[in-house]
Amino acid sequence: MTTKEKVLNIHQRLNLIMGDVDYIKKNKSIKIGGGGYSVVGHDSVTALIHPLLVKYGVTLIPSITEVLQEGNRTSVKMEFSWINIDDPKDCVINCCAGYGIDQQDKGIGKAISYAQKNIILKTLHIETGERDIEEDDIDFINEPLTPSLTLSETDKIGLKEFVKKPINKKTEPTLSVDQRREFVEHVSTSGISFPIAVELIQAHGYAKTDDIPVSKLESLKDEIASLGKGVPA
Repeated sequence: MTTKEKVLNIHQRLNLIMGDVDYIKKNKSIKIGGGGYSVVGHDSVTALIHPLLVKYGVTLIPSITEVLQEGNRTSVKMEFSWINIDDPKDCVINCCAGYGIDQQDKGIGKAISYAQKNIILKTLHIETGERDIEEDDIDFINEPLTPSLTLSETDKIGLKEFVKKPINKKTEPTLSVDQRREFVEHVSTSGISFPIAVELIQAHGYAKTDDIPVSKLESLKDEIASLGKGVPA
């Protein structure tokens, strides 16, 4: 690059990416009873966009800011940073929510994949013609997860002994976005599943990470770490 060449900003780079792709073919079949339909899968979107991100010097960094478990449905709130590799301060940040329904422990992965696929498709305005559904169709059941997935595992190490009286949430400041991200990252490295972490939070009287008081962050992290080690705090 000569000194006279202009370094493209992030908006110009995203525009060039949009110029290289405007449609993606459906590659996955969803079965419903005796019928079904086709959709665009997460892997196809990743395969399509990856070489263009490299070509035009853009990195896409995902971050989870919130995880919520409701019955067999996992929901996540995420931030996605489109960053100019030649000037990392030059970036575009957008947000997206994702849902994943699963009877075991794959809900969090489905939710993240769904959010990332959609943020790419919507940010770059890529046509698909698809019905916006990821993976299998499973009815949402707003009930506690089955004991074989949650309490039967945590009862072995005395989950109830972890539960303390919730403090007055109305008068205390709750976690910031950065603190919620810190808590989610702590859970992901603790060795326990997100559904168990969510159940622990709810046992303390908090519906989601948004409700956790700042003063409870460290004690909850300690409990998560103890659960991951398989011993009471």
